[in-house]
Amino acid sequence: MEAVLWVEPYPCRFPYWSDLVSAKRQEQCLSSLPSRVEVLHVPALPLEPLGLGRWLNRNFLWRQTWRRIERFAAEGRFVLGIGRPCSLALAALRRLRPARSFYDAMDNFPEFYDGLARQVMYRNEEAVAAEVDFVLASSTFLAEKFARRGLPVEKVMNAGFPAELSTDCYTARENTRSPIFGYLGCIGRWFDWPLVIRFAKAVPWAWLDLVGPLAAPLPEKLPININLHPACSTAEAGECLSRFSVGFIPFYNNTLTAGVDPIKYYDYRAAGLPVLSTSFGEMALRDQRDGVYFLDRSPDLEATAKTALTHRDDPREIERFRRENNWNIRFQQSEKLQSLFLSGAKRSAA
Repeated sequence: MEAVLWVEPYPCRFPYWSDLVSAKRQEQCLSSLPSRVEVLHVPALPLEPLGLGRWLNRNFLWRQTWRRIERFAAEGRFVLGIGRPCSLALAALRRLRPARSFYDAMDNFPEFYDGLARQVMYRNEEAVAAEVDFVLASSTFLAEKFARRGLPVEKVMNAGFPAELSTDCYTARENTRSPIFGYLGCIGRWFDWPLVIRFAKAVPWAWLDLVGPLAAPLPEKLPININLHPACSTAEAGECLSRFSVGFIPFYNNTLTAGVDPIKYYDYRAAGLPVLSTSFGEMALRDQRDGVYFLDRSPDLEATAKTALTHRDDPREIERFRRENNWNIRFQQSEKLQSLFLSGAKRSAA
């Protein structure tokens, strides 16, 4: 694409205190984008679930936003990609004339909301999915969800970034007296704290390093072998992965996580790490052949931890995993993504 207009998501629900943390994290993530990507921040009252809130945003706060979007759309053929089915995205789909359009269903989005906000998000998602040219789904659950509605959908799994990670994590794992079970990512309401605490007590001889922003309340007291670390940069993430002995994904298994294929799985495995996970979403379809061991299926957490620590991958298999699970490969595998370029559009609004 010659140019990309990235429309930054705005609040689609009533605010939480944790939003202050996530806003700071987003600013850090957007600091190193290529020059051809323009980021458009959308001023909005956090009142989208209310009809009055949508009206106020549309008629007062979004005037400059719409002018920029419409100028971009008038400069040539473009593709409209929707990553979050908000009111602004639905309006853009209906008002603009994209060469092609798609909905990138990365999560079961409505389940991340409550009450009225969830109802509005469900309606928006149904409308967006029905009106775009096709849906990209990042998990088996999501692909089946849209396929049941008779919509054109293609499953494009998540992947990892081809970072320069050492594949020889075993020396550090064998030489340390205290193995590190490491988590890298946001700690939100999908994070199963009761299970994590039980696990920490079951393996007092190991450390649990949890790296990422806190987007949900902490339990009152954590075991002494749980270490909390703030969010880190991409370069620092590579250092964390090289220090971990086992990758950790302790999520609740519920409707919110049913459609999740966690990117951290690909990062862990690309670093040569076995994975301790709960059996949620796409993770439930994996097993020990994929280097995955399940916490919530284990009658003995300590024994499962020790089994995961003994897991070994041939370095050639790790390299093969990296080759087969990066974003370049995902693009090449997706007929629908490649069709965007065949449409003649050289510009993208997302």
